[in-house]
Amino acid sequence: MGRTEHVALSISVVIVAYDSGAALKRCLESLRDGEPEAEVIVVDNAGNDRSVVEQFGVHLIEPGANLGYADGCNRGASEATGDALVFLNPDTVVDSGALVRLAETLRDPSIGIAMPRLRLLGRPELLNSGGNIVHLTGLAWAGGYEQPAESVSELRDVPYASGAALAMRAELFRELGGFTAELFMYQEDLDLSWRARLRGLRVVVTPDADVFHDYEFGRNPAKYYLLERNRLIFVITAYPARLLLPVAPVLLAGELALTALALGQGWFRPKVAGWAWLARHGRWLLRHRRKTMGLKRASAGEMAQFLTPILDPKMIQLPRALGIANVLMSAYWRAARKLV
Repeated sequence: MGRTEHVALSISVVIVAYDSGAALKRCLESLRDGEPEAEVIVVDNAGNDRSVVEQFGVHLIEPGANLGYADGCNRGASEATGDALVFLNPDTVVDSGALVRLAETLRDPSIGIAMPRLRLLGRPELLNSGGNIVHLTGLAWAGGYEQPAESVSELRDVPYASGAALAMRAELFRELGGFTAELFMYQEDLDLSWRARLRGLRVVVTPDADVFHDYEFGRNPAKYYLLERNRLIFVITAYPARLLLPVAPVLLAGELALTALALGQGWFRPKVAGWAWLARHGRWLLRHRRKTMGLKRASAGEMAQFLTPILDPKMIQLPRALGIANVLMSAYWRAARKLV
């Protein structure tokens, strides 16, 4: 009996650009030099990166409007021909062979999404993310930030994959419905990863696949609207009822704290605008929740293990009082998880 031939998954890379210029050129150079067999698709949301893309002869999509990151990825994926889809931010640089190794990880049918070891471009010995973290309240951040890159040395499950660089089988992407277009940008990676987990699939980091990210943490009032709105969309539509019930007191406390913070820091109006969007789109929220829960194969208890009660993003300075809140939250969650 003949030996079964090992057939590699073909790869399609989707990059959503918005006035990305030199960063996009650098990303495309790394793909040309390190992943020459990959199909590359650039979705130019601003319509200003044609001259950069044409230098590389890759597939350019110009939607004529800013679709946002989420729907831009969907548009690119709709024209992709590869077995595996890799979504990259334009400010990333791909190590040679990294995408092939990600695709190899996806050959395991139990794995739904694989992210690379995401390293800081300017300080490559340090992580940008070794797998992202999600709090009980839906707040989310890059896990392992500024930790040694070598601390990620084996394949492991992570709460969710960073949208700066993640890979999944094209068939699964379509089965899950792609990214949620209504999110526009921010937390679309969390939402997609969570739906894969609800489907009973793993989300992992692949240590022998390196992607470097020109990451800079920063927020301004314009971002707070999407960040806060999308956080609430995620919690309302993606938490199973048995998880939502014990988390509800934490959500209420968190919402009060964030409202007070918004008032103090000058982004209360974006916060209110997020609430207003939710109020206007109640029917969509119900439809999206129904669709998301329709994927459910994992139990609420299995999902709960990927939430943390401790708020400790390393890229921002936190108030000292948060330490007390984390202790109280941890104690509450130890007790409340028994209800999940």
